[in-house]
Amino acid sequence: MIEFLQQNDLLLKTLMMYVVLGLSVQVVLRAGVFSLASAGFWGISAYATGILSKLIPWPLAILVGLVVCAVASGLLALLLTRLRGLYLGMGTIAFNLLVVAVALNWTPVTGGATGLFGIPMTMSLPVAIGLAVVAVASVALWQSRSGGRFADALRTDEPLAMSLGIDTFKIRIATFMFSAVLGALSGSMSALSYGVLGPTDSGFSLVVVGLTIVVLGGTSSWMGAVIGAFIVTMLPRWIGFVREWTDVVYGLLIIVMVIFAPQGIWGIVRQLWQRARERRLPDAPEAPATTAIRVPSKREQKS
Repeated sequence: MIEFLQQNDLLLKTLMMYVVLGLSVQVVLRAGVFSLASAGFWGISAYATGILSKLIPWPLAILVGLVVCAVASGLLALLLTRLRGLYLGMGTIAFNLLVVAVALNWTPVTGGATGLFGIPMTMSLPVAIGLAVVAVASVALWQSRSGGRFADALRTDEPLAMSLGIDTFKIRIATFMFSAVLGALSGSMSALSYGVLGPTDSGFSLVVVGLTIVVLGGTSSWMGAVIGAFIVTMLPRWIGFVREWTDVVYGLLIIVMVIFAPQGIWGIVRQLWQRARERRLPDAPEAPATTAIRVPSKREQKS
């Protein structure tokens, strides 16, 4: 077991990073907040952590990156508060491209097109697993009971949710910020795991990875992000024999899932489990046949 963990140390840390990244996308999509800004905050926190980890202890560097992203995401959420649906998605993608442009041109700080090298690789596998578990627990708690119902109400019918007294404005802002912090945590984990960072690492390709994780796993639960992250991490090893056709396989897999299983793998598992439970439940006994009893009237009783 120890030998297996040592041989697959970087692979397992990548899995943990993808779990947190998938959660950052799943949180907003379940609530109907079509934000893809977590990729941009992934880059901001990754650079902040990579630069500061050379000067201060790495836990403090991660904390600084998360705080910076939390504040920046709150401001961005207020700026984009009137946007919905596709317009919000385009606005957040523009933010991601802006982050990439700054990283590409701010050479004295980010290293420019060459990237940032020499980042201390201090992210151990137990720490990565611990951070992923904390992220999963936070999302599970966030979406449990009332939180999950509020998110579903916001996604399904926002005006109706408002009429029921739900403060949709605060929920949208909080969801946006929560997603950004999760994306930032994933970026910090990546920087301290790989030791290198490029300006395009948080670009459109990262957005595609995050969406792929959620599409494959499902948006209805945090379990979807975990399942999708596992598939995205392990699939290149499973289909390594196709080599240059890997992207084609990815594309076909996503098309099949969108057409035949839009609820994702976790949605399929839930449906199968529900059907199995219904089959196990005994059929309700039929009510015994009763004979109608006619009560005689008072006149008939006297006669």
